Amino acid sequence: MKKLLLLLLCVPLIGFGQGQVNCSLLDVTDIVIDNTNMTIDIEIYDGNTLGFQYPFVAFTIDAMGDTIQNGNINLFGTMGLDTSWYNYNILNPISPIYPLSIYFVYSNFTGPNPGEDTCILSYHPSCDSVITSFTQIDSSSTPQLIHFDIQTFGLSNGNFGYGGFVLIDDLGDTIAFENINTAANVFGLMESDTASRVLDVVQNFTLPFSGTLHLISGWFAGNSSTSCVFPFNINISITDINEISNKRNLLKITDILGREVNENRNTPLFYIYNDGTVEKKIIIE
Repeated sequence: MKKLLLLLLCVPLIGFGQGQVNCSLLDVTDIVIDNTNMTIDIEIYDGNTLGFQYPFVAFTIDAMGDTIQNGNINLFGTMGLDTSWYNYNILNPISPIYPLSIYFVYSNFTGPNPGEDTCILSYHPSCDSVITSFTQIDSSSTPQLIHFDIQTFGLSNGNFGYGGFVLIDDLGDTIAFENINTAANVFGLMESDTASRVLDVVQNFTLPFSGTLHLISGWFAGNSSTSCVFPFNINISITDINEISNKRNLLKITDILGREVNENRNTPLFYIYNDGTVEKKIIIE
């Protein structure tokens, strides 16, 4: 019986961490700092279909470069398409400056370079208060322009001061960015506001398009740092690129685990539309 137990302990965690990991499918959904009990709890959703082996948060660094947490392995493995909490102690009471950079480390036992890999994630508590939606591509201008709308609710921590947007494809290449010379508002996002934004296209891309829209604090001030990352899909063909996609229908509502749900209060939900756009909303009751 002891020999059998030893053999079981030596078997790799089948199903965890196998295959290539897409860091953009990781989302820090919540961070709870308890200065009374001197703890920090970090919640991370994994949108990869497979899981991780020996994941942990090595460091959390705030926008001023201060390390507010460091830690080691406290989970043997996690499942894909699931949310996990990572719990650590802090040495001193903290009041961090956002956004936070979370260094998420996991063991990679496969591929040409087995060892430890790191995904650097970003967290800002106001990201759930921003909704982005694609509206139009204008190919008649030079450069070509991508139009989208933003809607904001209750913001905090400086309203993403001097914030702008950058569009990244699934390979990590910059496709388009907000130009300071044509931006509607270089000072940042306004609270409880609806506005249109325009991106200058700087690299060829194919339609339909799937990537991520990055909200960069300080983009127009020369001290940029990523605050939020939103899924951004353009689900049209080349013949549709000058047509505004105002007519759209809601297909379904899902939670952060991808399960279809009814509209709930006080919880992050994803609204998926027939034109390929996805809105992340939280309705405060």
